[in-house]
Amino acid sequence: MIKTDYIISKIEKYASLELAENWDNSGWQVNLHHDYTNKVLVALSVTKDVLEQAITNDCDLIITHHPLIFNSIKKIDNPLITEAIKNNICIYSAHTNLDKTYGSTTDALCGVLGMQNLVTVEDYIKITHLKDELAIEQLTDNIKQALGLDSVKLINPDNISIVKNIAICAGGGGSFIDKLRDYDVDVYITGDIKFHKALEVEGFAVVDIGHFESELPVLPLIQGLIAKTKVEVIIAKEEKPWVMV
Repeated sequence: MIKTDYIISKIEKYASLELAENWDNSGWQVNLHHDYTNKVLVALSVTKDVLEQAITNDCDLIITHHPLIFNSIKKIDNPLITEAIKNNICIYSAHTNLDKTYGSTTDALCGVLGMQNLVTVEDYIKITHLKDELAIEQLTDNIKQALGLDSVKLINPDNISIVKNIAICAGGGGSFIDKLRDYDVDVYITGDIKFHKALEVEGFAVVDIGHFESELPVLPLIQGLIAKTKVEVIIAKEEKPWVMV
């Protein structure tokens, strides 16, 4: 059992809340002011299933990447919030501050993909220059193998065949399509590229690996960070909210 404030201080020292965007709601979501924490559950999002896992595993603190609360609320009727309170479970989120810090969600993704010598641009995006050129088919195969994916979405209107300069952004990176034209990039690896953004891709290819899939690698990072406080930490078992049929 460790002081709750000590656990949170470790997170905020790693990913300062000052890095969070103004529109974001990183930080406490449900703060029951526990002096001590016995066990922590780490997840991308608070869902009914994740909350049930926290209850089953006797966790009294959930640390997520995605905030449970984004907008102002006038009454507490969200069943996820009320169930957390009933079960004496606190919830804390590290969102855009974790996306922008050194050792970010994108850094975690790059680590799994084996990409090194990263340069940060546009806060969220990393660019790497491969020593040797790579066929784009080999790149997509490498990504699928590293992340355990059956398929990825390839947007390649210019028929890019050889890759050397790669941009990476975990999460939904569609809003950066326009900005990437300012850089020498052959392919952009990210998630959640919407239809109309896909139509804007020009001069480079995009590999859409999925929002969920691109952010999963950050969970072991958070687990390791919190485990340094000597508290027990488990990673939630999460699934995408859809299936392919």
